[in-house]
Amino acid sequence: MKFFKSKKEVFEYIKEKYSTAETILIKGSSVNKNLKDFSDIDVEFYQDKPAKPEYEIILVKDKTVLITAYPYKSGKPINKIPDNVLVLKGNYCEQVENQKGYSKEERKVRNNQLFLDFLFKYLRTKDKKYLEIVEKYARLGWKNK
Repeated sequence: MKFFKSKKEVFEYIKEKYSTAETILIKGSSVNKNLKDFSDIDVEFYQDKPAKPEYEIILVKDKTVLITAYPYKSGKPINKIPDNVLVLKGNYCEQVENQKGYSKEERKVRNNQLFLDFLFKYLRTKDKKYLEIVEKYARLGWKNK
């Protein structure tokens, strides 16, 4: 597990990790707010080569944080960048899916990723609606064994 001293250091790590992508964005509350325990950092990286979503658990100071990274192809450029978007590299643009589907093995990985994502949302918010989704993906995980 990787350890970081600050959110800025995490953003630099993300920029380096996806440096081959033409565009790298951070979206959501992590752009403008401090990271809390069980925060998630939503990354979008844009490239022509198909890729799969990636998840990584890190520590920022003493906080457990989830990085979720989703691949897209670049669409039409968008001039107005929303307040909750940080462009680390490239230009803000429309999202175009670059993944046709998942094999059975890839679907297992994806279900586990979604389980983890919604578990973090529940732990962060204590909103019980996320528990139903956590249970759904937990059951799918057991089915796929």
